[in-house]
Amino acid sequence: MQLSKLENQVYEELRKNNFLIFKIRDLCLLLNFSRIKAYNIIKSLKKKKIIKKNGKGFFSFNNVNDFVIAQRLSYPSYISFWSALNYYGFSDQTPRKIFVASAKYTKEINNFKYVFLSKKKFFGYKQIGEIVIAEKEKAIIDSLLFPKYSGGIKEISKSILAALKEINIKKLLDYGLKINNKAVLRRMGFILENAGASKNLLNKIKLHIGRGYELLDPSLKREGYINKKWLLYINC
Repeated sequence: MQLSKLENQVYEELRKNNFLIFKIRDLCLLLNFSRIKAYNIIKSLKKKKIIKKNGKGFFSFNNVNDFVIAQRLSYPSYISFWSALNYYGFSDQTPRKIFVASAKYTKEINNFKYVFLSKKKFFGYKQIGEIVIAEKEKAIIDSLLFPKYSGGIKEISKSILAALKEINIKKLLDYGLKINNKAVLRRMGFILENAGASKNLLNKIKLHIGRGYELLDPSLKREGYINKKWLLYINC
């Protein structure tokens, strides 16, 4: 659909200044528009399907990748969990929602699910083009921390098997230790043992699993059997 001269000016200015996500006030500041004028331009661009609404008061261009929109609506954040596993090809299941690790509490917006990570756990991500996404190893660690956001432990296990030839095992272990969560290390050890990992690696993990018992999949009931080596209820 053809744009008017003013609409095209707005489009070009937003693009030139990298406003992939913006509010009405951004147009006011960028182009010295009144709020009413900015509102009418946005209404017109939305009608022509050049832009769309995302969350409360936010707009984006229709051709912007949803991963980019998701992470910019909650800053700082990065794509992780099931979405990252699928992006890297470790999971062949495409989740209905986009899962995002965020450094601040953010309510679900559209199909974007934000998972809060504390400052100590918020690491291990990189930028690929406009997308900020977990590194392969961190996507696995985040998934082991919150299995329910990655399709459950069975899906994570399949993803780890698919990832073994691509990931850096030392980095995976380092990130597992850095996140400082015993359940993550236990789940990792159990899955890697079943995948045929070396005894040396398994022994390194086992040194840090602590005491007591955890659920292999915390989203499922406490049933099944106990694995005494990894201190897990094998409930799936």
